[in-house]
Amino acid sequence: MRQQSREYIIILFITGALALNYPVLGLFDRSAALFGIPLLYLYLYLMWFVLIILLIAVVQHSEVREPEPSKARTALSESTERHRTGDADPGETR
Repeated sequence: MRQQSREYIIILFITGALALNYPVLGLFDRSAALFGIPLLYLYLYLMWFVLIILLIAVVQHSEVREPEPSKARTALSESTERHRTGDADPGETR
């Protein structure tokens, strides 16, 4: 995982901790309801959902990509062919 991705995850954690604590939750603790759902519950579930989606995006973006199999296979077959034909470097071992 790259260092920048770790920083993004830490930022997401701090943002989530702040968004799901008292001062901010107090803003949504009203008797109002949106679509029949109390405002506080709607806020909690939406924040939870948004944090999970952002975390998934950061983790998928930070994954180390493996080389394509066709390129790896080509390099392996060239190396094998050099060993068979005797064109290998003297420093290479079988």
